[in-house]
Amino acid sequence: MALRETLAEKKEQIVKRWLHEALALYVRDASAAFGKQKNQFANPVGHSLREGTLAIFEALLEDQDAEKIRQHLVEMVKIRAVQQFEPSAALDFIFQLKTIVREEAAAVLENGDVSAEFQMFERRVDEVALAAFDVYVECREKVFEIRSSELRRSVSWIVDKLNKRENGPELVGADLDNESPRA
Repeated sequence: MALRETLAEKKEQIVKRWLHEALALYVRDASAAFGKQKNQFANPVGHSLREGTLAIFEALLEDQDAEKIRQHLVEMVKIRAVQQFEPSAALDFIFQLKTIVREEAAAVLENGDVSAEFQMFERRVDEVALAAFDVYVECREKVFEIRSSELRRSVSWIVDKLNKRENGPELVGADLDNESPRA
């Protein structure tokens, strides 16, 4: 039996273990809640991880292109980027898929005929990890832009309030974008 057929046959077990690895980053109580609650509105983290791991695994089995896989990654990685996890911790679950597949398909992998197929599968998982890293960085940059913009707005508001006070210091013309006051 070829590797692809074995993985398709064991898909449910593999995805379940992979989801467990993805949830392992969270504290035990949160991880249990994310794993059990299936309602997407009551549990957006668990839902996106459940849907994403299944979709990505199926995409890998079907040799879908990188853009399709990237679409499945976005929601999973976006949540982790907003939660301020380190990139290595946030994306480690992707690499865990290789270990899970090795363990679940051990009997077939002993046969040397599928080693090239397994190497191709591992290469595809690495491509998924690289795409996930790109998504993670994009999301973190967006979070930084939002925070920076909000900080500029709040500082501008404070400067306006100070300028309106009768006896307050005169900060007219403060150029907040260049961080240097104008005369």
